[in-house]
Amino acid sequence: MKQLRLAFAIALITLVTLSPGVLHAADVAPLTQIGSTPLPEVTGGDFDHFAVDLRHNRLYVAAEVYASIEVFDLKTGKHLLSARGVVKSPRKIVFLEDQNQLLVADAGNASCEFLDATSLHLIKSVALDPGPDAGVYAPQSRISYIGNGGRAAKSDFSYVSMLSVDKQEVVGRIRVEAATLKTLVIDQKTEKLYVTMRDKNQVGVVDLEKKAVEQTWSSPELNVDSAMAYDPIHKRVFVGDRNPGKLVVLDAVNGHVIETLDIGNVSDDMTYDDTLVLAKESEELLLYRDMRTDAVQQMLRRLSVLKHAT
Repeated sequence: MKQLRLAFAIALITLVTLSPGVLHAADVAPLTQIGSTPLPEVTGGDFDHFAVDLRHNRLYVAAEVYASIEVFDLKTGKHLLSARGVVKSPRKIVFLEDQNQLLVADAGNASCEFLDATSLHLIKSVALDPGPDAGVYAPQSRISYIGNGGRAAKSDFSYVSMLSVDKQEVVGRIRVEAATLKTLVIDQKTEKLYVTMRDKNQVGVVDLEKKAVEQTWSSPELNVDSAMAYDPIHKRVFVGDRNPGKLVVLDAVNGHVIETLDIGNVSDDMTYDDTLVLAKESEELLLYRDMRTDAVQQMLRRLSVLKHAT
């Protein structure tokens, strides 16, 4: 069986920045590998999702087939811990900093597991419908939304279960008319949840206040849509397609396609970082202000020359 290796890298494969109505590639270096960590004991399958504890410099990795949670030092890449036996098929994982716990969607056990983030021992298992996979955590409401049911339950519809991290129990669920929910992202200001409905080649928009799907977006550009990210500044939804690999940028209000870019064929997870966008926009604003100030100063100098001449 193949052995897995975790590669640590700097920069990004493709860095995209947004200004209002404009999508362009940033002038950055390509992805550069700075090291790797051999994992001879972790055999078969691949890594599904990651979670990060910045305070303690820990990276948590879900090994889906090997049925483990692997822990690494963020700075050095050193392999710190391999926990087997607490999960059967880990998918989405979330680090709860204030509780020092991991929330793990376990597709093999039809449950969501609360684990101690230091020792990785099981704290509590919460039963769900078969096949929990996609998920997103809303810190303000302290609710974790987890997709489950659907194809794994031999059903043509799924549920987004609402799991309270304080009560450690399901407090509600939302029906979605699709058998495969691959990724969930959330806009906490508008209380909208976006979900890729992969078997339908669609994106669903859930009103979290009403606990119901309010829109379903379809487009020829959406195909085997998997990974997804959200830009809260410019109201954009990024969707990763497969076969062929495409990055589809949608208007978060109406679902209209804004741009489509070529990417690798298999996208499984995606993260949007608005700090670079804000930095770029701040740079542009400062440049514009300096240009305007310089223009005013030139005008005043010319008026002064004309005044003395007359």
